[in-house]
Amino acid sequence: MRKVSKRRFTRINFSRDVTLNFQGRSYCSCRIKDLSLSGMYVLSRFATSTGESCKVAFRQVGPGSDLTIKLAARVVREDKDGMAIEFTSMTYDSYMFLKIILLYEAKDPLSICLQYPENCPFEILEIDPDFQGQSEVYQ
Repeated sequence: MRKVSKRRFTRINFSRDVTLNFQGRSYCSCRIKDLSLSGMYVLSRFATSTGESCKVAFRQVGPGSDLTIKLAARVVREDKDGMAIEFTSMTYDSYMFLKIILLYEAKDPLSICLQYPENCPFEILEIDPDFQGQSEVYQ
C-alpha cells in the first residue's frame, strides 16, 4: 500500500540557525533542517511537548539583504532527531520574506510559486504583539 503524504507545501533543504522561545525557555542556535510555507523541521532535543506554542526567529543574510523572520508556531511532531513546527501567525513582512526565501532556495521555484495559497495556512498580522519588547533576544 502506498503512503499518502499529508503535506500541502514542498519542503526545501534549509540549513540555518533559528531561535525558539517556549514561554521562558529559549533555545538559541538550533539548526533548521527543512522549511516550507507552513512550517519547518528543527534538529535538536528539546524539553517540549506536541501542541506547545513557541516564538521562532531566524535571519537570512545575503548580498544586499538582511532579513529577520519572526513568527508564532506550535510543535506538531517530535522524534529522536528534533521536531516539526507548524506556523500559526506572522507579520505580513515576515510572510513576504518567507516566500522570497523559498523561491530563492528552491530547485524548482515555479513549483513553489504555484503552491502559494489564496488562503494562507496561518494568520497574517499587521504587527506581531508577541514580539514587542523581545527584539534584544532575536537581533
